[in-house]
Amino acid sequence: LWLGTYGGASRYDRGIATFTTEDGLAHNDVRAILEDREGNLWFGTSGGGVSRYDGTKFVTFTTKDGLARNDVRSILEDKKGNLWFGTYNGGVSRYDGKSFVTFTMKDGLAGNHVWSILEDKEGNLWFGTYNGVSRYDGDSFVTFTTKDGLANNHVWSILEDREGNLWFGTVDGVSR
Repeated sequence: LWLGTYGGASRYDRGIATFTTEDGLAHNDVRAILEDREGNLWFGTSGGGVSRYDGTKFVTFTTKDGLARNDVRSILEDKKGNLWFGTYNGGVSRYDGKSFVTFTMKDGLAGNHVWSILEDKEGNLWFGTYNGVSRYDGDSFVTFTTKDGLANNHVWSILEDREGNLWFGTVDGVSR
């Protein structure tokens, strides 16, 4: 079990082991964790970028490598194997294993603070932001806000249930 804390990344396995910047982690404030299909762990940090851990060593990616911002709040691996990094005030960056491409409000994303990311059963990506939720079909973004029935435009979390309904956790309640 991996836990992101303000003091690093902690692994619980019949005891606690904590990994910090001294071990190679980008920053000790860990906001998101993902295990990719190859078994690598990705740690999104608040200020240091994102670190990949292969079980032996950390490799860090930052704005110098093409990441939108070094403050990563959410991570998703899509069905194609691309990694998506939602950032605070930088939009979302897609990483294909070689390079980053960033999408922002200029590209149609609802907001540049991306708190949550989900890929639905149809393969659409959903991004929860401060300014609503955006659906990305691989070509363009469509944004939904309170004008469309969303409880609040500040979307913290997104979940798809077994029936394919999408649930959006906002600061003023849940929307389906």
